[in-house]
Amino acid sequence: MINRILQGKLEKCRILILADCLQKTWKIMYNRLVKEITKGWKKMAKRQEWNWKTKNLAKLERAKEVIEELSQYKPLTLRQIYYQLVGKGYIENNKSQYIYLSKLLKFARINGLIDWEDMEDRNRVFKNHEGFIDKNTFVKQEYDNFLLGYYRDFMQDQDNYIEVWIEKDALSSIFNPICREYGINLIVCKGFSSTSFLLDFKERISWATGTIKILYFGDFDPSGLEMIPAMETTVNDEMMLEQDIEYIQIALTEEDCSGLIQNPDSIKPGDTRAKKFIAQYGEHGYELDAMPMETLTSKLKEAIEDNIDIELYQEQKNIWRKELKQLTALRNKAKELLGF
Repeated sequence: MINRILQGKLEKCRILILADCLQKTWKIMYNRLVKEITKGWKKMAKRQEWNWKTKNLAKLERAKEVIEELSQYKPLTLRQIYYQLVGKGYIENNKSQYIYLSKLLKFARINGLIDWEDMEDRNRVFKNHEGFIDKNTFVKQEYDNFLLGYYRDFMQDQDNYIEVWIEKDALSSIFNPICREYGINLIVCKGFSSTSFLLDFKERISWATGTIKILYFGDFDPSGLEMIPAMETTVNDEMMLEQDIEYIQIALTEEDCSGLIQNPDSIKPGDTRAKKFIAQYGEHGYELDAMPMETLTSKLKEAIEDNIDIELYQEQKNIWRKELKQLTALRNKAKELLGF
């Protein structure tokens, strides 16, 4: 009996000791957690600090003005906004101003002063490999998209095969809607084209008849002016392409540069093409990004329409519109039959 009482008291003491240890452990863990969370919030608050003094707010208003003017081309790149500000004389054209604008717009987005959707970074590409949650999600997507997205080849009756080549990926979002409107391929070159890139081009045009026309848009600097001759040499001479290709520099031309802000960094140290360029055009070049968007898009449309038969293009587009109505009727009929 006594042993049983003693055992009961010992068990009670053990439970009390264990509870006390657990309480102390919980307090330690809780305090550590609070400390880490507080540290994290302090770090976040510190990162988002920005001195929105009058000067910074004034610069932001100018940037917002440019973003609003280019709203139809959103999302914009930092480079696009920068060159439009330079062109308007709002900021100087130098590296320190570019870095300042980058920081200004970063905190403007963090602090909710401009929308995240206004800008994009085209140099960092996200490859989405996520699957569907289940088969029902997949079926719903296929049902919602059934017979949607049809585009006719508007250029199928044209005598010329046309592609638009652009040096700057940052401007592809400006060019793409216009090229899509006419059904013309847009190619982003990003500097001197590799042999693999030009081989793809050779295979792409292998079926084309008539004259192949490349409408080229690039910088007016030592490299920009040498890209077309370099491509001609590789494709026509070294790769022995027999088809007739016409390379047309649409922009920037020397005439385009009148009124544009010069790029002080356009002449790269050690560039073997610089000497020839400087002797002919001077010590500074110009970037395609600096051209006003309205002028750039107008030059693109004009260049395309100068090299196609507009009547044939309109005929194909009218056929496409009729086909879209037929597809809509077929889509509705299919939904009805499937019981959706």
